[in-house]
Amino acid sequence: MNRRESPRIEIQLRCHVSAPALRDPGAMYTENISRGGILIAWLGESAPLAPPSLGQIVTVEVELPASHGFEPRCIHCEGTVARVSGPGACPRVALCVNFMDFRSFHDRIRSFEALHPVMNAWMA
Repeated sequence: MNRRESPRIEIQLRCHVSAPALRDPGAMYTENISRGGILIAWLGESAPLAPPSLGQIVTVEVELPASHGFEPRCIHCEGTVARVSGPGACPRVALCVNFMDFRSFHDRIRSFEALHPVMNAWMA
């Protein structure tokens, strides 16, 4: 039985995941996305990352494809980990989206750069 409320779009978009419990936030790729959820291939670009635990809240910035005449945009989401599946080096992490907003991608970079030194000091 399909209990899905919103249609799912199979699309691979680069995304940036961060959470207080993640030591090294990294760039990954979406597998699919809908209004209520995101499925992420949990494989960092530089190195494998440990998957989050069920119920953990994470923040995701999904890069949107460039559009001529507009600045780069992203989908800013806050979600709860609903499922972790797939053994091996690349598990799939399903997020139930709690909050979704469209933002300028440059704003995301500036806010992350301002927050990064604070996060390093707090997590050390």
